[in-house]
Amino acid sequence: MIAHLMTSVSRGGLELYVLELILKLHAAGLKQVVICDENSFIVSELRAKNIPVEFLKPGSRYNPFRIRKLRQVHRRYGVTIWQSHQRDDMIIVALAFFFKKIRHIFSLYMGFAHKKDLLHRLVYSRLEKLVTTSHLMNSLALERLPVKPEQIACIRYGRETNAFKVQAAKIRAVKKSLGVKPGQKIVLSLCRIDPMKGVREFADAAVQMDAQWRKKFLFVQIGERSIPKYDAQKRPVYMPESEEAFAYLGSLPGSSQGAPYLLLPFQKQFVPYLLAADYFVLASYDEMYSLSLVDALMAKCLVIGTDNGGTTEQLAEQRGILVATKNAAAIQDALIFAEKHPRERAKMQKAGYTWVMREHDWQKVIPQWLALYSN
Repeated sequence: MIAHLMTSVSRGGLELYVLELILKLHAAGLKQVVICDENSFIVSELRAKNIPVEFLKPGSRYNPFRIRKLRQVHRRYGVTIWQSHQRDDMIIVALAFFFKKIRHIFSLYMGFAHKKDLLHRLVYSRLEKLVTTSHLMNSLALERLPVKPEQIACIRYGRETNAFKVQAAKIRAVKKSLGVKPGQKIVLSLCRIDPMKGVREFADAAVQMDAQWRKKFLFVQIGERSIPKYDAQKRPVYMPESEEAFAYLGSLPGSSQGAPYLLLPFQKQFVPYLLAADYFVLASYDEMYSLSLVDALMAKCLVIGTDNGGTTEQLAEQRGILVATKNAAAIQDALIFAEKHPRERAKMQKAGYTWVMREHDWQKVIPQWLALYSN
């Protein structure tokens, strides 16, 4: 029995991926229980598959009542492996079973600073494996965290390749809903509405586009503001910086006012949008390893990403175009270059698709998880 602790209530790439991983493991026959916040969007989908769900109230990672809840789940379900998916969740699992020998796997998806103080030396010493998604994160973990090489494993994000086999009618419907004009190219960004994701630069690239190229592109931003918690009335409470970014984007002239920019809310069925897009832009200031970029490569988009973190690894060997961070003009220049050089663009698209299918197909990723659990 595997117990997943996932307390985030946001609906971003990390949370969507953890849900998909759990569902794939369920389909592979593994018994699991998921401990999460009662407001999490994953609850209904887990229950639809008859995967047991337990609720953990928000609070400190040192809260004794929360620690006791984890111990109760451990006994009730006969848990053999704990898997945490966020740093605070990893710490509370380590503390709950500090004096008990358990198998604990921490899936590390996000960026992290140097953490070698006494607390982190103690909790990381309790980990069996720290699983990353990239070689960059492996090297950074060894540099910044109190872990040994034998504690680290790299398992790529898994993606369902069949999900990208979408009927042409659905793709045409997306283009029609966006109001795409004949000859116009869709430039898509799919991420949380957060300044660190470069959403301002993406929007600025659209509204400040040179008049000669303005009619050539339609920029589409899809995403949701970051939600750290819900209030007593179960209404989402957004991160202040996320609210500021959202307000900025909302203040810009949209397509109805002649600007080639659209802001759309989170789309559960996002694959048709990727397949409708010609370009995908990830303008993050420091992206460890982007899941949306993986999806964009699977959709055969030409990807433009900022030259930092895992994006550099993902777009290496001319699998896309790397541009400077915090630079709207660089995004514009990359788009214009790609339009002027269709042969180079096609080569990059082919290279990106070949690589992503080799590295990220679920059929190749799930066996790696099963092997890790069975060790």
